[in-house]
Amino acid sequence: MSLKNSVLAFINKKGSLIRNLLILTLLSLFTSHLTDYDPDEGYSFPLISTISSIIIGTVIGIIADQNFKYFERKQLFKNVNWTTISYYVFSTLGFIILAYLPFYFLAIWFADAEFLFYYFFIGLLLTLLLSIIAIALLYGEKIYKLHKFGVIQGQLTIKKNGKTSIIPFDDIAYFYSQEKVVYLVKKNNESVVTEFTLQKLEELLNDQLFFRANRQVIVHINAVEEIISGQNGKLILSLAPNPSDKNLSELIISRYKKKEFMIWFENKIAN
Repeated sequence: MSLKNSVLAFINKKGSLIRNLLILTLLSLFTSHLTDYDPDEGYSFPLISTISSIIIGTVIGIIADQNFKYFERKQLFKNVNWTTISYYVFSTLGFIILAYLPFYFLAIWFADAEFLFYYFFIGLLLTLLLSIIAIALLYGEKIYKLHKFGVIQGQLTIKKNGKTSIIPFDDIAYFYSQEKVVYLVKKNNESVVTEFTLQKLEELLNDQLFFRANRQVIVHINAVEEIISGQNGKLILSLAPNPSDKNLSELIISRYKKKEFMIWFENKIAN
């Protein structure tokens, strides 16, 4: 990496950290003023509440960040949709609830206060609401960039016989396996020999764009030209460009995969 790129990466990292700290501080100030405000008394800065809110916010930030890194590594880099985003948000909120419970009971024990379910419940709801706002502010842009990279700018690197080729996802029509060799067919009908197995490609490709039709074929969503209902609940796909292999001229989707395929196809993303 060049010195210029290193400096830019450092600045971006520091800028992201400063932005996150600023968002955390503003949310903490808002929370402390909201919970400590008393119209019958004069204004006084809620120092203790603000410090407590910052501590809670820091714990929530760590939970959200670690969970995001897990989802980014396991799911979001391949498939960014409302389902995976919902899994991330709700699992993060679940971890936050688990962290909130001991913190709340420790706080009332330390303050020698009485447990009141109403205040416990309202505090939990307020914490979850602010957590959702914080997650949206801190990770909305990152999730969009993952979506943009995976669906719009994704690419596959193929190394063969000392030659490296970089092929954008949008240029790929489908993959097929023949005699243990996997071929990539481009939109212009050019065929490329790869070193991958179909199983390995399933790990590398974006699930929103590519579907494992059967043991031989992985198809790009834009390569599906026609869908015909066949016998016994099967589907017959016509692909573009038209495969030179006669066995692929009519691609069969079994009745066991029919529902999965239709859900995938009907959620097609324009790109």
